Amino acid sequence: MRKLLNKNLDELKKEDIVKIKLVCFDCDGVTVEKGTEIIKETEREIIVTKQISSGLVEKIKELSKYFQISFSSGRSMLYLKKMYGRVLGKGVSLQSEIGLFSLVKGELKQNFVLSDYELGVIKKIRDDLEKLENEKIKGFEPKLFLITLHSWGVIEEVEQIVRKYDYKNEFYCWWNEEAYDIAPKRINKGSALKKLGERLGIKVEEMMTVGNGINDKNMIEQVGVGVSTDGLHLEADFVVEGEHLGGEMVVDKLLELVEGA
Repeated sequence: MRKLLNKNLDELKKEDIVKIKLVCFDCDGVTVEKGTEIIKETEREIIVTKQISSGLVEKIKELSKYFQISFSSGRSMLYLKKMYGRVLGKGVSLQSEIGLFSLVKGELKQNFVLSDYELGVIKKIRDDLEKLENEKIKGFEPKLFLITLHSWGVIEEVEQIVRKYDYKNEFYCWWNEEAYDIAPKRINKGSALKKLGERLGIKVEEMMTVGNGINDKNMIEQVGVGVSTDGLHLEADFVVEGEHLGGEMVVDKLLELVEGA
């Protein structure tokens, strides 16, 4: 594994991206504002998420003239489609549930087949979490396989429940300051990028990734160029400082380099 130098994004040069064919962005806190609101009503739950700005939509469309673009998130594909529908098109793909699913050229594909053990553990964990009574719990985000439990803070019982059923130690339980994500370790944004590269004929060393948290670590470390928008929580080759939506700064920098503005 190469050494991550945490250079300032201003130091990114054209020669650093000459081999890059695909740029993959994380979503929440990178290209859209963080924050998920779960509104519970008597017979339904409403999930409120942020949207990509109109200005960034136009910049992404311009950037897609030079690179394949992908957005990778823990969100479900339904929500990603809603969040990024305005930029979907030729050369733009989506990856949901931390790599479980990909939408490429209009084709939705499950990247990994889950084993009987994995399916059984997911069900048992989910069942126990639904019974958990804790005032910090906000609710679950609807997804097919990835378990995402939103809460107001750390809940010790969550990790205890995961350890109880995952006796093979094959699952991660990540706290991202907003929610817990629980799924098999082998399924992550890095392994999903390899799958995407196989479909597009692009090697991982020909990719740039932009992220800000623990679920981005796999994809930051294995690609040609990794960029972090939160240097305190995620090391990378280059770091964006002082911006909540650092992904837009990365887009601006790439356009500056490829268009010579």
